[in-house]
Amino acid sequence: MVRFEQIGQLLSIACLLCSFSVVSAGTMRVCVDHYPPFQVLSADAEPIGENIAALRLMAKLLEHDLSFETSPNFARCLHMLEGGRVDVVAGLIDKPERHAYSYLLPFRPDSRYVFISLKGFRAIKDYEGLVDASIGVSRETQYFERFDSDQRLRKVMTNDMISATNMLLRSRFDILILPKVVLPSLKKHYPEFEQKLMVHPYTYEEIRPIYFGVSRKHQMNISLHEMERIIGEAYEQERFMSEVEQFILEHIELY
Repeated sequence: MVRFEQIGQLLSIACLLCSFSVVSAGTMRVCVDHYPPFQVLSADAEPIGENIAALRLMAKLLEHDLSFETSPNFARCLHMLEGGRVDVVAGLIDKPERHAYSYLLPFRPDSRYVFISLKGFRAIKDYEGLVDASIGVSRETQYFERFDSDQRLRKVMTNDMISATNMLLRSRFDILILPKVVLPSLKKHYPEFEQKLMVHPYTYEEIRPIYFGVSRKHQMNISLHEMERIIGEAYEQERFMSEVEQFILEHIELY
């Protein structure tokens, strides 16, 4: 009788542990930098943003708790992803070199890219107008294939969008490339935007997905096959875009 009672107690404990594992299978460590409206960092609040909304859904679907590691820039996040110091980074474009250290899982379509400069600079009306200009780009960021691989373009590396805009205002380069969705928050950050800067007629949009990058050294308690199934289904059902659209409605001040 004692032995059966002990077995019953052990089974009860096992069931209790199983119930906890359903609530959370582990922790999903995510690296984020400040890049409104995709990722917004502040000293007195948890990160918010379009990518953050998608990451929260990802963690929920994978039954993991979410842990944020903040970084000064995107390049540092990719370095942490490569080393397995974080499990996930959101906002990647599919490039062959990134397959060496990450699995790519799609969650939303890409944004349209625009070009800004100081007022008075000649209007950029087509792609060829970029050739004779120096262009500010974010370190480790991919834009679109023609732009990324064009050896004629003179690119100036920057760490983040704010420092890049400051450099543009100081005439450190001629033009800055950025996602169109960033413009409203940039104008809010720089009240002098309309007086000093201009958005050029030429824009570019490539039909392709943006990905979660999952480190090949990730420490999450779930197989890649299961992740691909769960995230793939949510992507096909546009659940991540629904979260992004809801975020936009609730944070219209960022736009």
